[in-house]
Amino acid sequence: MSQESVGETNPEIAGQRSDEEHPSMHRECLSAMASEDAPEVLEALYRSDRSGFVSVLPQLLAERPGDVLLRAWNARLTPEAGITMGHVALVTILGVLAGLFIKLPGLFGGAETGFFAESWFYPRNLSLGPLGAVLLYFWLRGEWRRPASWIAPALLLVVGIFLNMLPDTEADSSTLAFLHGPLLLWCAAGLAFAQGRFTVSRRKEYIRIFGEMVVFSGLLFLGGGVLVLLTYGLFELLNVPAEWVYEWMAPMGWSAIPVVAAAAVLNRDRDSRIMPILARIFVPLFLVVLMAYLVRMVAHLSALFQDREALLIYNVLLITVLGLAVFSIAGRQEKSGHAGFLEWLLAGLIGLTVLLDLVGLAAIGQRLWDMGITPNRMAVLGANLLMFGNLAWLLSGYLRLLRGRSDHAALERITARCLPLYAGWTALVAFLFPLIW
Repeated sequence: MSQESVGETNPEIAGQRSDEEHPSMHRECLSAMASEDAPEVLEALYRSDRSGFVSVLPQLLAERPGDVLLRAWNARLTPEAGITMGHVALVTILGVLAGLFIKLPGLFGGAETGFFAESWFYPRNLSLGPLGAVLLYFWLRGEWRRPASWIAPALLLVVGIFLNMLPDTEADSSTLAFLHGPLLLWCAAGLAFAQGRFTVSRRKEYIRIFGEMVVFSGLLFLGGGVLVLLTYGLFELLNVPAEWVYEWMAPMGWSAIPVVAAAAVLNRDRDSRIMPILARIFVPLFLVVLMAYLVRMVAHLSALFQDREALLIYNVLLITVLGLAVFSIAGRQEKSGHAGFLEWLLAGLIGLTVLLDLVGLAAIGQRLWDMGITPNRMAVLGANLLMFGNLAWLLSGYLRLLRGRSDHAALERITARCLPLYAGWTALVAFLFPLIW
């Protein structure tokens, strides 16, 4: 394997400085390769300092291009091809269909009787949309052409038809059927996951996957709740009707959570961390919300300087975006200079947030000018200035990364260098403010 092929096939380890930043790791690896226990020693070095090991591997391969052990490490650290746009489209379509299915009574005028009456529809079909989307995702991503795999979608159809044929009654038997229908759909989703191979190992794997899906769904639910509350709060500040957030955005999003969680669990690498996955999901959503908000803000700018709640909403937004940016960087296994689609989205999100924070700082300045200095206003001003500086610094780092002049490790260093500033400001507010006011 040539040095050029390493740089092309392994974006995780390409373009890093080895001897300059990790000279001791380079020497230890060379010493380990000369010993009889080279595989075990290299594994121990990797576990003790992953970033250092990954950083020196290109140099080691350049020095020993024919070494089988180093080539094996290169293959191990080369990530598999990421999720395709077709896969993203499939998950998006299934999530949207699940949400639209749940909103059928609203789409048809909220009838008081018949199939689209809420009292009839939801007891029978509340779980049919989300669990049906998961079942269809398992089925379509696998060997759906196998005749045995068609049992699962057929069972979905049978359960849906049967539950909707039950009479409109409060009989205990009907209530039990409504409660056990979702459990049967869960079993049907397991059949779709097994793809006609009903072995014990496949069933055990489904239980493990489902457990991870539950945990991931909880995180998505919490993140989605923050997104919904922020969206509602931002548009309320502009006196723009925001009922659509709870009537459409929330149910559509929460209906899509199970299928998104299934896709995230099944397509993440073994060693990948959870924050970058959450970032890939929420960064585009926050970006769309901020773009729509900024468009409407132009026509309602004066309202922001009159509402005290605007500062609270902006601070929550700043913390959320800063958290997305910081933890998506810190959770990456990859520290190279390779910029992907997520980096472009993060740069756009941070840029819009910086622009929005300028408006927030102007509002704080006006309140200080009109109403005078108070400890609360000074604390908010200092925190906003710190977060504004951190985000602006991160934005400059992302712009350098997108131009190929920096790497992800440099972005981590930016946030690490900001921590003493946060600590200093916190200490100042805690100890000095009580002495002044």
